[in-house]
Amino acid sequence: MTLGVDIGGTNTKVALVRTGVATNIETFPTGSDSARLVANICEAERRCRQGPLRGAGVAVAGFLNAARDRLAYNPNLAWLAGFPLREALAEALGTGVRLEVDSNAACLAEHHLGSGRGSRRFLCLVAGTGLGGGMMIDGDLLRFNGECLGDVGHVVVDPDGPACSCGGRGCAEAMVSERGIVENAGAGDTLRDVIESATQGDPRAVEALAGAGRALGIAMASLAQIFSPDRIALAGGLAEAGALVTSAAELSFRQAVNAEARSAVTVVKAELGWRAAVIGAAAAWDRNFPLSVI
Repeated sequence: MTLGVDIGGTNTKVALVRTGVATNIETFPTGSDSARLVANICEAERRCRQGPLRGAGVAVAGFLNAARDRLAYNPNLAWLAGFPLREALAEALGTGVRLEVDSNAACLAEHHLGSGRGSRRFLCLVAGTGLGGGMMIDGDLLRFNGECLGDVGHVVVDPDGPACSCGGRGCAEAMVSERGIVENAGAGDTLRDVIESATQGDPRAVEALAGAGRALGIAMASLAQIFSPDRIALAGGLAEAGALVTSAAELSFRQAVNAEARSAVTVVKAELGWRAAVIGAAAAWDRNFPLSVI
């Protein structure tokens, strides 16, 4: 079995992965201390391990350096940037470790096992603490900046919109992030709380999710006109709101995108849910997942 780890801006997930199935899942707050994070991952690994490990695949939110051994940039995880994460985890776990950008990992898993099956040009957007994206073209991951597609969450969708953690204003990430949605909804402390309130009919929570969906749709339209996908999947915690987000996202996408993409692009909800990044990270050790890169 392979250990799959997904380090997010809010929570970290650890699981055993075999042939694309994640089991024995552990979740804990990511925190803000690199040494504590490594220790928590090791403790979770000891609780879920059932035998020898082939290796560990670790998905990290943000940009990786060219060697893919540490986080290079993420304003939501600034304390982790520059820390020798791959080396520290390999030493602590006693096994080989491979790092991947979380949006790449989610895109890879969805392409082979979920909503991207059969797509030639597959764009997967992952919305949670922030907004990231990965793309597969003819089965290969596309890498531009930061060992990934680039900072797609910082496509500007409203120049008069809220300030973003990157220092800009009106970025898609600022408008679809968990923090912004929670503030707009005034319902609970987490995105899950907002989704629960919206499903119970809270109008402010419903509008907060719909507003995030509209912003996401505009971002999708801009990205579609750059990368020409034939399918776009919405993944991450925000996608768990289902039609409360996806209906508004698809409507604003159709209204904003050009005529060709309007007819050629299919918009879907990702199938693997929050497990996608864990499974995709572990795929670095699986021969059944081709990892060639454009």
